Amino acid sequence: MKRSILYCLLLLVITISKENTLNAQNLDEELGFIYVKAEYLFSTGRFEDAVPLYNQVIVKEPRYKDALLHRGECKFALAAYKGAKADALQSIEVKGITADAAALLGRSFGQMRDFDPALSSLSAAIGLNPENDTYLVWRAALYEQQGSLLKACHDYEAAMRLGNDEAMVKARNLCGISGNTQTHPTHVPPSTSNTSTDDGQLKDDEVLSASNEDQPSKTSTTEVGSFGDTIVVTQVPPVIDPNLPKDDNFINKIKIDDDVSIDIFGQELGRRQIEEVPSILILSEENGKVAVHICVNKNGDVTKAEFDPSNSTIAKKSLVSLAIRKAKEFVFKSGKYDSQCGQMVFFISGS
Repeated sequence: MKRSILYCLLLLVITISKENTLNAQNLDEELGFIYVKAEYLFSTGRFEDAVPLYNQVIVKEPRYKDALLHRGECKFALAAYKGAKADALQSIEVKGITADAAALLGRSFGQMRDFDPALSSLSAAIGLNPENDTYLVWRAALYEQQGSLLKACHDYEAAMRLGNDEAMVKARNLCGISGNTQTHPTHVPPSTSNTSTDDGQLKDDEVLSASNEDQPSKTSTTEVGSFGDTIVVTQVPPVIDPNLPKDDNFINKIKIDDDVSIDIFGQELGRRQIEEVPSILILSEENGKVAVHICVNKNGDVTKAEFDPSNSTIAKKSLVSLAIRKAKEFVFKSGKYDSQCGQMVFFISGS
């Protein structure tokens, strides 16, 4: 009798175990199918369509692969910065801190003009992945917005050293840093006097550069480092490099139809010929503009397209998503610069 009872219990345990295994397998297959579709939409810039699919995955398993992080990146692209911040925090909570999650958190804080946590989060991302040149560019842009140009130039130069073309343009045109300059800032003991230090902002006639022994130095600006040292940065004349785009804002105006027109400008992009304009149909009741920050490589491909809320008057998710996607579909003629970055502004007249 006892053996029969034990045998029945063993069968029950085996049956339940098999059912749980099958259910887990079925759930994983179901989530995998939805996740693959979401990832495809995410990679092709269809952010608004990707979010509901990520929602389905996260409701059932918030730890599933990069669903939380990628949903947050979709929300960031659509200017839903509070939602992006929430997803970054939830990703950190359930999966631990990663460089990508910290970077998303920092960028979200930055777009909400909350600079202290933005810089702290991006610094954490850089600490976790110091070879990521994009993180350095993002932090440099925040420093530049604050007017801390010494710190911005330090990050732009570091990113340039890692091969970032956008940072190279900034490092040379904004900071006067040449491509072969080695960064050796001079540390001097902190002064015991009450003399004030430079506030990190450039005067009208100043140009920042890392020290370069074979160039004649002018006066120096100083900035107090986080450990009390004073960093002396030698000023030199701006570097003029024919291989870099100029800050030329000539506007190329493109009329798509009666409802949509596009302005392209910045770093000589307005003067660059366009080989292919994608088919664009925008039906909207809103009037205004959607600005997209773009970068174009030497081959004419748009390598970067991000919504620019500061220069936009429309932030409707569907229109933002469409503008980003269409910006990426433009093809420019081959050019002489490794990278040119500027603005593509969609002017929309409501029907």
